[in-house]
Amino acid sequence: MPTLSSLDKARQFRAFQKTITERVSKSADFILCKLEQKRRIAGLDNGKTRKPLIVGINGAQGSGKTTMVNGLVKYLGAHKVSAVGFSLDDLYLANSDQRELARKYRDNPLLQFRGQPGTHDVQLGRDTLLSLLDNSGETPIPVYDKSMMNGYGDRVPKSRWPKAKAPVDVVLFEGWNIGFRALTEAEFARYLEKVRDEASENNRALFKHSRKYSDANLSQINENLKQFETRIYPLIDAWVYMRVSDFDIVYRWRKEQEDDLAASGRPSLSDQQLEDFVSRFMPGYEMAAEKLDRQGFLSSGILPAPNTLRMHLDLERNVVAWDHKL
Repeated sequence: MPTLSSLDKARQFRAFQKTITERVSKSADFILCKLEQKRRIAGLDNGKTRKPLIVGINGAQGSGKTTMVNGLVKYLGAHKVSAVGFSLDDLYLANSDQRELARKYRDNPLLQFRGQPGTHDVQLGRDTLLSLLDNSGETPIPVYDKSMMNGYGDRVPKSRWPKAKAPVDVVLFEGWNIGFRALTEAEFARYLEKVRDEASENNRALFKHSRKYSDANLSQINENLKQFETRIYPLIDAWVYMRVSDFDIVYRWRKEQEDDLAASGRPSLSDQQLEDFVSRFMPGYEMAAEKLDRQGFLSSGILPAPNTLRMHLDLERNVVAWDHKL
């Protein structure tokens, strides 16, 4: 007879599948609307010789981004809309380049391993998106294997990358920090004031991860975000944002993923390794989330507002509200 824990997991899985179905359906409606707008603005007849709609999908680790993208590709395909999905994770630097980056910034713990802005090949991402926008021939889609190099990860040889064949209607580009914006000098100064504020219990809680790092460490991550703003975001037409109110949930969601890996006999992180891994990402959320909520996403500017669909997730990944306020 199944144990209580296995029954709980089964219920959680069914609930997650239900919320993914809702996410896919509502996100697809939004994407199809934006696709039609882009085609109409371009003045194209029945979408022939068209440029695809580029959709950025932001969500915290473990929120279900990859599952939703896979569902969207199938859903849109069933509606005769060709979609390609790929991840910001697949743009991580090759292992040799990451080691060189770590040596260059040996005093910055946030850049010793993959994760934060600065550890991605932004030019590769731009080249891939531009090739997909050209919408002719084939576009190799980068692949990064996190299990290579004893878990330190490496880029898969280009000969093994899948190829997206034109014509493509929709590109779904997902990532945990895709859409995060650099803080201005004044905004960064206010952020540091909160990080170093010893008197406020609220600030000590909200910025507890950032407090572990020096001003220079944090400044470098903020500076690295500018590459995304100038080279990636101007290519993105619309956004889907999976918002969570408490980013501390990321650890629990990732723990569930690691437990599933361990149960299936695949390599997984220990609790201490997982805590160390997740803690390196958390300053990125603490630095960027407030501005994202306040000012929204940058985009190509081709489409009229609203160009963001925002879903609010609870701690069980259920969607509790939808809006277009960004």
